[in-house]
Amino acid sequence: MKRYAPLLVACLLAGLVAFPFIRNLTTGERGMPGAQIGGHFTLQTVEGSLDTATLGSDLMLIYFGYTYCPDVCPTELARMAAVVDGLGDDRERVSGLFVTVDPERDTVSAVAEYAAVFNPTFFGLSGDRQSIEQVMRQYQVYAQRVGGDPKSYTVDHSSRIYLMDRDAKLMALFSMDTEIPVIIDQVQSFL
Repeated sequence: MKRYAPLLVACLLAGLVAFPFIRNLTTGERGMPGAQIGGHFTLQTVEGSLDTATLGSDLMLIYFGYTYCPDVCPTELARMAAVVDGLGDDRERVSGLFVTVDPERDTVSAVAEYAAVFNPTFFGLSGDRQSIEQVMRQYQVYAQRVGGDPKSYTVDHSSRIYLMDRDAKLMALFSMDTEIPVIIDQVQSFL
């Protein structure tokens, strides 16, 4: 047992350090100490360039995914739409953004049409691969192409809804298991 004591202590300390961040990822709680996630960016919409710095809304809900996604993306965008609808009169103070992680297939018009299916006010954003990767780095988004066929591949990607303020500062992260009323409460607490 003595031989494993240092390893046990190291594991316990690592867990204590990681717990607040992991809890925030799963429950959508405020305060992301030390997290360097977010920042303004400019990508393309069907109306031209959209710079989040000039969006004008109090808050932004941002989701990264792709239009060919068979399950997770439509589920999460539907949840994001339910959150916006649940805000009642405050819904106009929150912008919904869907950012593609698959710009090779997701044209600007494709992401615009896709986002509008969930909520007609949502912005669908695309761009060239370099621009998309820059935004993914800013938001610590993981995405990896799976499969060799250039027409039927999938993209393995992280799935979180980001709540950002008007300065593109991270307010909360919501995982797939965060309940919609919890997200609505968090969003309203920042309005």
